Amino acid sequence: MGTDNNSSKKFEEALQLLNEAAREKKEEIQQLFGDKYTHIREAVQEAAAVQGDRLNRVRQAAGDALELGGERVKQAASDLDENVKENPWAYIGGVAAGALLLGFILGASRNNR
Repeated sequence: MGTDNNSSKKFEEALQLLNEAAREKKEEIQQLFGDKYTHIREAVQEAAAVQGDRLNRVRQAAGDALELGGERVKQAASDLDENVKENPWAYIGGVAAGALLLGFILGASRNNR
């Protein structure tokens, strides 16, 4: 019986040592994960900042393109207005020919039904 008592004491001591080692390793692992998650969080925040900058640049470029396009449309309309004033009959003939062609196409599609 002395050996059973002695071996159970040794077994309990071994379990205590294992529990202490597990606690130490657990704290180490938690610290390592905490450090790694901090780096991941910083990387995600940095990536979000970069994406925000890119989005702002895209918005600025789109605004500039829209402004430039608006200026070009105004210029084209102004040029067209001057051309129509200088030679109106050519434009009247073009519109008439376009209307005739459109009427022919629409009329032909109704006859085919």
